[in-house]
Order: sequence, then structure tokens, then C-alpha cells
Amino acid sequence: MFRAYHKKLDISHVGCEEPRSYFIPFPDRESALTFERERSDFFFSLNGEWNFKFYPSFEDIEESFLDTDFEDFITVPGCWQLSAGRGYDAPLYSNLRYPFPLDPPYVPEDNPCGHYSRTFNLSSSFGEKIYINFEGVSSCFYLFVNGKFAGYSQVSHCTSELDLTAFLHSGANRIDVLVVKWCDGSYLEDQDFFRLSGIFRDVYLLGRSERHLRDFFVRSSVSEELRHADIRIETVGEEDCIFTLLDPYGVTVYGGRDTSFSLEHPILWSAERPALYTLIIECAGEFIAKKIGLKRLVIENRRLLLNGRAVKLYGINRHDSSPEKGYTVDMEEMRRDLRLLKRANVNCIRTSHYPNDPRFPELCDEWGFMLIDEADIETHGMGFEYKDTWDWTRWSKLSTDDEWERPYVDRAARLFERDKNSPCVVMWSLGNESGCGKNHRAMRAYIKGRDSGAIVHYENAHLEFKAVPEGEDFSDISDVESRMYASLEYTDTYLSADHPKPFFFCEYVCDNTTGNIDAHVGLTDRYDNACGLCMWEMTDHAVAIEKDGKKVYRYGGDFGDYPNDGYCCVDGIITPQKTERPNYYDLKRAYQPFKASLEGNTLIVFNKRFFTSLSDLSISWKVEAEGETVACGDIPSVDAAPRESVRYELNIPEEFLIGRCYLTVSFRQKKETDWCEAGFETGFEQFRLEGAELPGKERKKHKLSVGRMGSYISVLVGKTAYVFNSAYGRLEGILADGRDYLASPLKLDIWLAHPRNLEDNLAAERRSCEMHTAVQKTYSFKLDQAEDAIKLTADISLGGPGVTPVVRGRLTYTVSDMGELAVRFRGAKNPLAPTLPKIGFTFEMPEGSDNVRYFGKGPGEAYSDRLSASRYGVFSEKVDEHFPHLLRPMECGAHAGTRYAVITDRYGRGLRLSAKNENGFYFKATHFGTRQLEQARHDDELEPLPETVVCADAHIEPFGGHGIYDELEPERVFDFEKMDFTLIIKPESAKEA
Repeated sequence: MFRAYHKKLDISHVGCEEPRSYFIPFPDRESALTFERERSDFFFSLNGEWNFKFYPSFEDIEESFLDTDFEDFITVPGCWQLSAGRGYDAPLYSNLRYPFPLDPPYVPEDNPCGHYSRTFNLSSSFGEKIYINFEGVSSCFYLFVNGKFAGYSQVSHCTSELDLTAFLHSGANRIDVLVVKWCDGSYLEDQDFFRLSGIFRDVYLLGRSERHLRDFFVRSSVSEELRHADIRIETVGEEDCIFTLLDPYGVTVYGGRDTSFSLEHPILWSAERPALYTLIIECAGEFIAKKIGLKRLVIENRRLLLNGRAVKLYGINRHDSSPEKGYTVDMEEMRRDLRLLKRANVNCIRTSHYPNDPRFPELCDEWGFMLIDEADIETHGMGFEYKDTWDWTRWSKLSTDDEWERPYVDRAARLFERDKNSPCVVMWSLGNESGCGKNHRAMRAYIKGRDSGAIVHYENAHLEFKAVPEGEDFSDISDVESRMYASLEYTDTYLSADHPKPFFFCEYVCDNTTGNIDAHVGLTDRYDNACGLCMWEMTDHAVAIEKDGKKVYRYGGDFGDYPNDGYCCVDGIITPQKTERPNYYDLKRAYQPFKASLEGNTLIVFNKRFFTSLSDLSISWKVEAEGETVACGDIPSVDAAPRESVRYELNIPEEFLIGRCYLTVSFRQKKETDWCEAGFETGFEQFRLEGAELPGKERKKHKLSVGRMGSYISVLVGKTAYVFNSAYGRLEGILADGRDYLASPLKLDIWLAHPRNLEDNLAAERRSCEMHTAVQKTYSFKLDQAEDAIKLTADISLGGPGVTPVVRGRLTYTVSDMGELAVRFRGAKNPLAPTLPKIGFTFEMPEGSDNVRYFGKGPGEAYSDRLSASRYGVFSEKVDEHFPHLLRPMECGAHAGTRYAVITDRYGRGLRLSAKNENGFYFKATHFGTRQLEQARHDDELEPLPETVVCADAHIEPFGGHGIYDELEPERVFDFEKMDFTLIIKPESAKEA
């Protein structure tokens, strides 16, 4: 039996080559310049169908396992848990805790394994030396070639290369790979993702010449004035090489054998202008082509300077994530991700929390993304003790223990060496949430030893980290001050003080809320020593399964996995299907590359870019008065130089500015690109304009009358009857046009299906006050009749079983002779209760009430801390048109700042809602009730109601969570001690619509 290296902390690799930069050799210059590795005669892919046998545990493997008879197959690359219907283990989602006993470096005996096997034919001319490359295997593997042990390796997300020359022969060869789920290295891989196993990235052979080039490192130095670049190429292995350098336009700027040369007036790389030179190395019958970029990246005076400019990283955190294939993400999926991010104005990606596919940095080089390249290290679960207590000392244990230094440094080396020639890398990150200790210092020393100018990032080395031992200073580990989820106040305090490091916000606005994203970006823009921020995170993690013949998606806990963190993985701005969630547009708006202001009729546009003008953009603008367009125009090109402003005079006719008026300025791409179509809206600005007061409308007055039947009171005005139940103190019917527009009574409502941040922080406390079960208690009901109005008053409370009422107040229903019903609530929250999730009115309308028109924030949803991505206007849609089908249902779909809303059937019959509130009200109409959204674990379990559920709220809790984010704008503040909200309801006839 072979030795169990996965249980040996002192051994990470056996038979593996030293890590090197990523490149593929080609037989000639022409094929090398395609950069398509499949077109190289020296590249032999082993992807495809492999024989497969699953073992419940490594301990169950027989000594003769290589002689096994296979009864199944599996696709490589892939993850065995996602082999549909095969029952090979189960996906397990854990964010914080290890899924095995916390006893490093030991792994459990129940340790599943997968035996992969395949045969292939090899030509005798394939190569004098033959290497195999595994670009990603979780968590470790043993390699056997033609029945002989050839090597072992761990580190899931980095390349392992082994020399198989002595094991292979021409003709048929057999390769066997035993993949083990857990190894001692798994203690360093406690990332926030589904725990999956297998050969999940490409596997291939490389045929090399005997005297091949083993590795190369392109070192470049750009002068301070940016006019001169020195280039030095360090080679490992064969030194007799010919180097050719082509500039970004394909012109040869150097050719020869010297490894050092200079360029005058170099063309520099940036995310805005990703100019790439092409280096061609001819050596020992091989051609190696590599795109390289020249840049000057330094930290000076607390600023991150790229090519002399204090740049901003407008970033996001990204996992390799596919609902069908898990960790396996192919080139088209990577391009699709980058296309979505480019359309969202993102210029930076943090590879949370491991190196991505080795081709991903090359795509970032080409597409123009700065990369925070992160090592495959996270030990989050080390900090937990019994009863969920947190132990700061133990969190840093692996980062401080001597025996773990070698695997820490190994992961830094494999990260750096693989990606060292990629210009997109602006920071080398030492991992994530692993406490802090001397092993991180050793990682830094390795990277700095290879490149003294490299910028090192590690968040846990921040100022307030609880050092181990107490009082130790970790400030030397990271070149930037990095934080996660700090408050606006903290960030502002740091940036305004005289701290020595630039500030990088490596994770902010966690989860599915993106509350206050614009406020965080505003702080970053305000200070030069704020170098950037990365939102958490890009994609909802999910596993696709088939249910009733349809593809549906599942998250943690849906597979019997334990421990699990439930739907904590449903926290992206992109769905598993790679479509935009509503919060995607919040990010896009906050990151747009311009700012605009208005002075009179003058539009002032500031270019936020650092290296390129806005000439790729045009502007279309329009002025709307009460939702109707009264003026519009175009600006063919925005000629704003980097970091400068331009002014444009707009022809805004004041005589048409009546009522609520808005100027909307849309910035659009002039030409089609790899990531967008011509006319694509990069961003927008909207301005409120002063409008003349609307002339009063002459309204027809109607006679008022009252009818009674038992506890029911009907108020007739014109052809409309409002029906009240005096026993319950509520409105139960609105009869007009021969139908009742209420399918349920109107009720005062305080509950919602909490977003995750609110659920974690407040839902349990609110449930203890029985807010979720609160019903109305009516103490009295009174009717007063006047000539022009009939007023019905109910003194009420809202409360649930076993507790005192949470809300007390007065409901007043006023039916005017104009035919309107004004429903007013004045009251206060119980001072002992936490803040309310919301306060407003909810009711249902009959089946067929599917047409909506509203004047408010749209067309997407808008909440108090998520307003920036929407704009004021009049929008018409179907009820279900903009309902966001989130993987885990929750509160969604409301429109803040609504002036009026009309919900009608196909004949134009329905209800018009408005509110006596300067900031408008929150309006939404869906086919789902709050309890449905709250109780459904998955979107596919929602059964739409035939009725339309209408909510008109005075206030909804900010999505960011109570007490997490500062509240800046007045519309985000609500006084629960003095609640006063009036909703106005009136039937809408077909003629009026």
C-alpha cells in the first residue's frame, strides 16, 4: 500500500515540479500567436470521460485498487458530488465551520475518495520530456502511471505539474488518479463555498524538448516620468533563447538574445486602456508567446499610484462558481462573468479566496480588470469553540505555529509563480480570515523576495486585530490597511487621520442587500488615500438539480449536509443562471465612470477615469413633467479628458416645467464592444427641476350617503360604495363598475419577509414581540358625517399572543364628496419593542388586476438604502414583469418615492393610490403574500396567487440592516414614536385610465 501523504503535515507534494509561470509551448510562431493551447502539437488534453469508482472512505481502499473493475464513468473536469443521480457524496455548504472535527492536522476516517482512470495513446514524437499538469484538484491526489506511483500533491486551486517522462511510453498508457476529499491542507481551505471534490480543472500533458525553458519572469521598471521602461527577462532552464517583443500594435520593438533591454515612450497598461505587448520566446524548438503589460505601480504618500495616478479600484469578490459543474468554470463562463462585470463598470476583481483558473488572469489582462490575486488560504473555523464562542487566540493558531509555515509559504509561492507575468495583478493577497501571525509574514517575505515592488494585501493585519500574543504588531505584513464591513464612520475616521497606509475595503455591503453602496463609494471617491473597495460578492452559489423535469437551484442544507450555513451562499448580484439581480444595478450606478451636476441649464460632466476620456460615450437627455416628456436632446460625444470636467448648455424650456419635473441624462456607448452593444447605457444622472404649481383640477362632487346592515357600514359616493366592518374597524370592500375591487380587507401591516441581514440581526427579536402574528384589535368605532365628508374612526392596536400590543393608534377613514377614501393611521410603537420592519397598508385585488402604472422610483425595485439605481418616472408594466425571482424568496419589488399608482384589469378598471407624504410612499404589487415569501425556501416553491397583493407603506426598514449602516438621506429616517401616514384610494374607471 502506498504511503498516506494526505495525513502528513510535513509533506505537501511528492514528485512535483517547482511552481512556474503559466504558459504553453507551441511548435511554431504562428500557432503560438493564436494563444489557443488546444492548437499546440505539444499540448495533449486529458479532459473527457474517465472510468470512476467511488469509495466512502480512504480507509476502504484495497491494496489492489488499481486492478478494480470500473462500473461507472465521470466527466473531467468536474466535481463528483454533482454527478447527477449517482449518489457520490453530497454537496455541503459551509461558510465558517469546518465540516470535520477541529483537530489539526488530523482528518477523519470517514474520508471519501474517487478513483479516476483512463487510457490514452501517445505518439513517440510527442516530446523528449513529458509533463502532466493538474490545474485544480480538491483536496489532494495520488497519481499512478502504468501501475506505478508517480506523485502526490495538495493545494486545491493551484497547478501541480509532474514529470512523467520515465513512466510513459509510446502507444497505450494508463493513468490512475486517487482523489481524497480531506487532507491536512483542508484546514487551510475553509472558504465560504460549497465543499466539493474531484479533478475540477483541466488536466493535460505537455511534450517538451530535452533542453526546454523551465520558467521565465518578465521584470519591468517604468521610470517615474513614464517615458522609459527597462525590461529584464529571467529564465530558468535553457538559456539559449531568442526574444521578440511586439508592441500593442504588432510592431517589433525588440529582437535578440539579450535578456535585458529598454524601451522609450512605453505604452502602459491600465484597466481603462489594457495595452499589451507580446513577448515571443524561441527556445530549443519551442515557441512561447505571452502577453505582457508595462505599468508603474507604487504606494506613495498613502496613495496607490498606477502610472502616476492615484487610481481607485471599483471591485467585486468573485468565486469560480457553476451551478451545474461546481468549481469547474470554462473559458466561455469566465468571459461571461467578465462581460457582466464590465457592463457594471467594475474595474477590479478579488479572487476570493484562492487563485482562479490560470487563464483567468490572462483574460483580465486583456479585458482590463485589476486583480487582487489571493492565495488558497482560509482558516475561519479555527476560531470557534464550544457553544459558538469565538477564540481569537485559536483563530491565529495555524498562522503562528512553526509546523504550518511551510504549507503557508508553499501556497504563496504557487500563487505568485503562476501569475507573476500578468500585468493585471495589482495586489498579492495572503488569503482570507485566517487570524494573523508569523506565517503570513513568511508568505510576504517570499513574495517580496521575488519582487520587492510587489504590493501585499492581508486584511487581518489591520490596526484593530486582536494580536496573538497580546500586543504584537502585524502592521508590517500588509502594504495596505484592509478592512471588511467597516461602518461609514470608521472609514471616514481612518481616511481623515494621518495613517501611513492607503485604505482598501476588501469586502463591503455583505449579502443580498447592497444597502448604502453609493455612500461607501462616495467616501472612496472623496479621499486620495482610499485606493478602492470590493463588494461581496458576484454570484449566488447554488447547485442545479432537476425537479419535475425542470432545472431548479438549491443551497446549503438542501442536501442533508451538516454542518451548513443555509442560504448564506445566496449573496450575489448575479443569479446562478448568470442574470442580473436588482442589486447588480446598485453596483453599476455607484461605479459609473462619471459624475454630473446641473447649474441652471448647464450640465457639468466630470470624468472619473484616470487615463482615458469619455469620448466613447454619448449623452441623450430628456425633461419630464409629471411623467410626460416635454424636452429632449443629444450630445454626440462627451469630450471630457481624464479627471476633468466639461460643460454643456441644455435647452430646457421653463414654460413646460409644471408639477414634478425631472431631467434624466443617459450616458451610452457609441460603438459595439466585446462586452456591450452600441447604445448600451453605461450610467445615468437625474435631477429634480423646479416646476410651476399644477393648476387645480375641477372635480365633480357627489352626494354622500350611509347605509347600515349589522356591523357593516357602507358609504355611497357617486357610483362607488366603500364598505366597512365596524366590529373589526376595517375597510372590507370598494364597489364600483359592478365589481368589488378588494379581494381581502385592507389591513395595517408591520411585517415583511426579512432580507438576510435583517433576519440575522432583528427577526428573532421581533418574533419574540409577536410582530409576525400581530392582528388588529379594535377598541371603538365611530362615524361622523359632514356635508362634504364622512369620517369613520377606529381606535386600535396591533399585537400577538402572550405579549402586550406592539403598536397603538387611531385609524381614520375619510370618504370625501370627491369620491376618494383617505385612510390615515396615527400612532406609536411600544417603546419596549424593537423597530418595526415596516408600517403601511396591505390588501388584495381580484384576479385579473395585472396592469400597473406608477409615478415613482423605477423600473426596478427601490428601497431607502437602495435608491440610486432607479429613477423617477411614470412606468407601466404587468404585475409579474419586474418581480425578482430570487433563489431564496424575501421582501422585494417595492418602489420608494411613489407619487401615485394605478392597478387595473385589462379594461382599465381598478384602483388609484396616492399618499399625503412629501417623500411619497413605497408601492408594490405582486402575486405573492408576505407569508408566502417568508415560508418558501426556494423560488420554485412559490405558487402565485390569482389575486394581486398590493402594499402601500410609509416606511420599510433599510435593507442594510438596523444599526449596520449610517442613515444619511432624510427619506431613510422614520420616527416610530410619531407615526402618521395617509393613503388615498379611489376607483379608476376605464374612461379615466
